[in-house]
Amino acid sequence: MKAFGVLYLFEWKKILRQGLVPAAILLGVLLLLAANISPLLGTGYYYRYDAQRGTVDRTAMPYGEVEKLRRDSLRALSGQVLDEALMDQLKENYRDSQAGTIQWNLNAYAPFLYLNTMEDQSGASAEGFYRQQAEHFQKESISTPLTDGELAYWQEQAAGLGPMYLDYTGGWQAMVERCGLLCQAAVLLVTAALCRFCSEEHRARTDQLVLSSEKGKTTAFWARCAAGVSFAVGIALVFSALQMALCGALYGMDGFAAPLQLWVEGSFSALHVSMGQLSLILLGLLVLACGMAAVFVMLLSELFGTAIPALVVPFALSAASILELFVGNGRWMEQAASYLPFFRVSADTLQDYYLVTLGSLQLNSIQFSVVLYLLLAGLFGLLYRICHRRYQVTGR
Repeated sequence: MKAFGVLYLFEWKKILRQGLVPAAILLGVLLLLAANISPLLGTGYYYRYDAQRGTVDRTAMPYGEVEKLRRDSLRALSGQVLDEALMDQLKENYRDSQAGTIQWNLNAYAPFLYLNTMEDQSGASAEGFYRQQAEHFQKESISTPLTDGELAYWQEQAAGLGPMYLDYTGGWQAMVERCGLLCQAAVLLVTAALCRFCSEEHRARTDQLVLSSEKGKTTAFWARCAAGVSFAVGIALVFSALQMALCGALYGMDGFAAPLQLWVEGSFSALHVSMGQLSLILLGLLVLACGMAAVFVMLLSELFGTAIPALVVPFALSAASILELFVGNGRWMEQAASYLPFFRVSADTLQDYYLVTLGSLQLNSIQFSVVLYLLLAGLFGLLYRICHRRYQVTGR
């Protein structure tokens, strides 16, 4: 065990001593800082409502001020259930220009978007809002080619959603929205750090020295695997903590338990989770994805004996995801590509309605991703071990 610990620390030093790694970590941190701070310094749209004329003017305004208006307004309504009494109160607010202006700037929240898109707010009702939410899961409303079983599953999930209550969720919205960038930064950083880490011995011709040592054929291999995976998991946890700290500092952490469907983007999902729970689920998937990516990169490095394929493949998949090259190529291609971490660990996963059926069990995309990532990590690890034994140990 002592030998394993010594070798494990040695492998960690090999990772961190690569000149590219500190620079890549710094670049990732700066990218997250810029992505979170720059929107608040940019320009947003402010809607000014005139109750006498019933008109709305849109003007440019610092985004930070618009977000502050949302935060203060939703905090004043925090904890109130959206029922007919509250809906009547919200409709009454349109009789006053100032109150109406506030509500027109809350379009990021589904109940207010529902009110603001109606020609005549007097006809709005809580029942009508919940009915509109349920209609998102009718066959004619979903563009993806779902089976009857998948439609029935989502309609059942939508029917089981409880009454909605209001709360400010700006911090958790920002968490979910930034998860796609967070995943790109973390997975590609892991790729860049580990692609040379495992192929360096082939390139420097020192692999035979390692094999001839006392622990070179067994313990050294497991120490390297453990170091690579723990580095990847560590990067995911550190970047996730940084992202959460930024969202908490810039927006606040209100609304952890607020229903997902309160957010406009979340209103297209029937998942029974809160805004905070969804954020933690995506961060958990990020940790699994980084661990899986680490084993995959080490496998490619061992298989080809060079860093180039291990670097190119993840970056190519990332580019294909950003450019949406998998979209429009049939259900099976889209469904398979949707399990790439670059898609799954993002807000786009909320509109993935494809299910995976295992016997009598139906798993949605998030549930199956957990199973898939664990299985793939194990499979890549097994193939990595086989390649190592065949090339390095028995092949000598």
